[in-house]
Amino acid sequence: MLKKTLLSLVVSCGLATGAVAATDLKEDMGYLTAHLADVQMGLFTNNVEQTLKSTKLLKEHVHKVLGDEDAVKKLLPAEVQHKASIAVNSAEIIEKNVKIIETAFADKNSRMINKQMKSQKAFEEIQNQCFRCHNLVRDW
Repeated sequence: MLKKTLLSLVVSCGLATGAVAATDLKEDMGYLTAHLADVQMGLFTNNVEQTLKSTKLLKEHVHKVLGDEDAVKKLLPAEVQHKASIAVNSAEIIEKNVKIIETAFADKNSRMINKQMKSQKAFEEIQNQCFRCHNLVRDW
């Protein structure tokens, strides 16, 4: 009887942990989506301050959520945990493209049109990495 009770307790804790991880992942993806939308709005409206603020928040959140392969594995369902490296790789590429945006707008010798074009190209690559990760990892 004690064994059954302990086993039930362990299984329910495991299920609860999985549910919490799924909720955390969904919440984190919501934040990343919001930051990405804010970057896009900043680019559309030529609002450099908003763009840079939003890219900074995006980079920080990407690093926090997807920067560590072991942490990513814990967020994913067991059957796709082996794909955590895809998310980490996408996070690195996103962070690289955020740096491109920051550098483009910091270049005092560049015309605004060139800053915008470089930033928009980097933003497109960030979107591509988001879709790539979702397509490859979220097949569950």
